[in-house]
Amino acid sequence: MSMSKFNIELSSVPDRENLVAEIWYENKMIAEVSKESEKPVIEFYFVGKVSFILGEFLEVLENAKRRIIER
Repeated sequence: MSMSKFNIELSSVPDRENLVAEIWYENKMIAEVSKESEKPVIEFYFVGKVSFILGEFLEVLENAKRRIIER
C-alpha cells in the first residue's frame, strides 16, 4: 500500500510538553497526535474537503500513535 501522499513529522510545539506527531497529506497538515495524558489524543486540522483511502489513513494514524508512545 503506497502512502506517498502522507507524511508524519515528530515536532516540538510551544503549547505542548511532549513531542507531537503531525500528520501531513499532500503538503497540508491534517492532524496532530499527542500524548499529554495517559492516552494518545488526535486533533484534526481540516480546511475544506480532503479525501483519501480510509485504510491508508488508519495505518498512518497507528504509525503516528506508535511513534508518540515509543518516545
